[in-house]
Amino acid sequence: MRIISFLIALGLSLPAMAQTQAQQDRLNRVGQFVVTAPMCERLGMKLDPDLPVKAEAALNAETAAWAVAPATVARLKGEAINRQSRMLATDLQSAADGAKTDAQLRDLKHTLLGYGRTCMEASGEPIFSSLIVPPPGFNLETAATELTDSMLEVGGLASWQTPQIQARGDLMMLAGTCRSKIGALRSDALVRQYGQSDDPRVRDYYSKSFDEGLSDPSTIGTLAGCNRAIAAYRARIR
Repeated sequence: MRIISFLIALGLSLPAMAQTQAQQDRLNRVGQFVVTAPMCERLGMKLDPDLPVKAEAALNAETAAWAVAPATVARLKGEAINRQSRMLATDLQSAADGAKTDAQLRDLKHTLLGYGRTCMEASGEPIFSSLIVPPPGFNLETAATELTDSMLEVGGLASWQTPQIQARGDLMMLAGTCRSKIGALRSDALVRQYGQSDDPRVRDYYSKSFDEGLSDPSTIGTLAGCNRAIAAYRARIR
């Protein structure tokens, strides 16, 4: 006590206490929410356009009551953001590198659900409750499915792309690729017969498949090759 009184009498400040584990965990958690926020938006949640600035201001107000030197808090905040950014990038890259089969690609939904759960936790947290806001009636399972589908649609692996839809999409690609060999009338007939759907997603998939084939007529170079390919895909369609 005499040493403390002596220091105070000299007008010297006491050294700040080291941060606690709980405080460091708090900084890591806030960093995770900030880094994950763009994924929350992709899942359909609304983000405050000033989220980084407002989150930092709120966190500064919170840490002001800590018995930790401001410089230490600033350093730990920066480290937390960098750490969480690297973790997110590593996890995404690992998921992409590990997706070698159709089933593994479809497992992407589980990864997105994990991010979504973090988003939901952020939306109920004091700092982020007004910065990351799920829309009315938000369903995480549905949102993750829709986002996964949007990422896998090009490869024909969306949840709604059944084998029959994939086969028709492949046939639409052939209708475009082979148009210069089989002629416009036959190409248009294939589109009318196999490229129709009451589902807007499916119609769009068929149209994109046709356009992709039309943009690369060199994929199959002969009429005989086109005829064989068209017959093979027709056989897959019931």
